[in-house]
Amino acid sequence: MSRRKTNAGWRRYWPRLLLVVPFLGVLWVPAYNRIEPTFAGIPFFYWYQLAWVLLGAVIVFAVYLIETRLTGASDKPDLGSSGGSPGDVL
Repeated sequence: MSRRKTNAGWRRYWPRLLLVVPFLGVLWVPAYNRIEPTFAGIPFFYWYQLAWVLLGAVIVFAVYLIETRLTGASDKPDLGSSGGSPGDVL
């Protein structure tokens, strides 16, 4: 029985590993510590970081969508029957 709970927990939280991708993308500074190529006069160093901010937002949204579908959580939880607090969706 405990084994089943462990597998269910892993399946529920695996999308959160995707949140590591933007962190790793900006962690290795020597890969993007340069000026060329420029984009609209902006050095590579700056637009690379801005691109990761935008990609990070997309990844966070994707993780949200995946987790809500895996857990079956709806956008409008029924607070009366659950007995939880208003912020208790999962």
